[in-house]
Amino acid sequence: MLIPIRDHNPTRSFPIVTVSLIVINVIVFIMQNLDPAITYYYSAIPAEIVGVELNPFQKFQLQQAGIRVEPAVPPLLTIFTSMFLHGNFWHILGNMWSLWIFGNNVEDALGHWRYLLLYLFWGFVAAWSHILFNWNSPIPVVGASGAIAGVMGAYLVLFPHARVDCVLLFFIITFVEVPAIFFLVFWFVMQFLVYNPGVAHLAHIGGFVAGYLVLRMMGGRALLGRRRYYYDEW
Repeated sequence: MLIPIRDHNPTRSFPIVTVSLIVINVIVFIMQNLDPAITYYYSAIPAEIVGVELNPFQKFQLQQAGIRVEPAVPPLLTIFTSMFLHGNFWHILGNMWSLWIFGNNVEDALGHWRYLLLYLFWGFVAAWSHILFNWNSPIPVVGASGAIAGVMGAYLVLFPHARVDCVLLFFIITFVEVPAIFFLVFWFVMQFLVYNPGVAHLAHIGGFVAGYLVLRMMGGRALLGRRRYYYDEW
C-alpha cells in the first residue's frame, strides 16, 4: 500500500477553494457527530435518486438503521450534499489529506472558480458512475472521494512527473519518493484489484476518468503556460 504524504510542487497562488472545501467538510463532520440526523437526511441513496420505489422490507431496514425514508432535499441534490458528509474520522482524514496534496496545484492551474465548478462536476459524474451500476440500492453513499478522484485525474494530466513522498506499507514501513504518475496510476489500478464492500470503487473510477478526460480536452499541460514546476527535474 502507498500512502501519499506530500508532493514537491509549488503554487503561485493561495488555494482558497481547496482550503475552504477542507474547512467546510471538517465543520460538517463535526455537525454530523453532534447531530447524526444530518447524515441520515443528506446522504445519497441510489434508489431514491433514480426514482425506484423501495419495497416495505427495504424501508423497514432503513428505518431500523435510523436512516430516513425521504431526504431533506430533492433526491438529485443529495448527490452534492453527500459530497460533504463522511462516515468516520479516518474517512474524512484520508479524503482531506488527498485533497490538500493534489488540490492546491490543480486549483492553481485552473483558477479558483473553474476549479470549484469542476470539483463539483467530477463529484457529480463520480456519483452517477456508482448509481448506474447500483440503481436499486437503498444503501446511503457519503464522501468527497469521487470529486477528489477527479482532482487526482486532473493532477495526472498536469503534473505527471511531480515528486510525491509516500509511506510504503509492505511488511515493513518505508518512506519512498515516486513520480506522481506512478502513485496515481497505482491508485487507479488498485480500484479494480482491491474490493471493499464499504467503498464505492466505481465512484472513484468514474471521478478519476472524468478529471483526466476534462483536463485533456482543456489542453492538458498547455494550461500551465510557461510556468516551471519541480516535475521538470524528472
